Amino acid sequence: MALYKKGLAFRYVQETKYSRERAPKDNLGSMPSPDQFKTYRGAERVQLPQPDFNESADLWHCLARRRSERNTTQEPLSLEELAKVLWAAQGITARAGIYLLRTAPSAGALYPFETYIYIDRVEGVSQGIYHFDVADFELECLQEGNFNGAFTAASLGQPVVRKAAVVLIWTAMMLRCMVKYRERAVRYIGMDLGHVCQNVQLAATALGLGSCPIGAFYDDEMNKLVEVDGEEETVLYMITVGKLG
Repeated sequence: MALYKKGLAFRYVQETKYSRERAPKDNLGSMPSPDQFKTYRGAERVQLPQPDFNESADLWHCLARRRSERNTTQEPLSLEELAKVLWAAQGITARAGIYLLRTAPSAGALYPFETYIYIDRVEGVSQGIYHFDVADFELECLQEGNFNGAFTAASLGQPVVRKAAVVLIWTAMMLRCMVKYRERAVRYIGMDLGHVCQNVQLAATALGLGSCPIGAFYDDEMNKLVEVDGEEETVLYMITVGKLG
């Protein structure tokens, strides 16, 4: 047998296949149902302005121009620009029963992830680490301060992180998806975040901003920065956003 077939990635795909010949089953037992949203009570909040969509951007033009841009400038983003990027990522667009549907699709409308933001340079907002409250369209301040060096170091020293005005960090909320999809859940969480990240890149392109997705980082260091346990909630994906010269 080829060695790669003994690896975790190959075995995971094989062992989470759906088949007509056998019903899905596992030994995971019952699971608690986590909250639909995560909030930080008592955190200082920054109200995001509702995006103004009077200006239009051609979708086909944005698709043609979308690139991973690493050379951003020291110019800060406006709060309005950040709000549009976050709305593109997870803006609520409709309600279906108990579910709040958003700008990107999600398996079972579960949205098994949370968005954290390291703000280095945004007009009128203090440097620090924030959590995005989707339901109220607000930022919750977790820690104020300059964490540029820490995020860059945790991202394997990539200069694109050091240069960014903001870094969006997505965590996977494992149980939020596993409670329905069991072992197959990790497939869907990755898909969901791919949809969200593409929305951010298209929004950045429409705004004349640069963005760059990042999947390489020291997991435990990044989890520690956003204060998650790395088990039931763990950092899975990131993207930088900044002004282009």
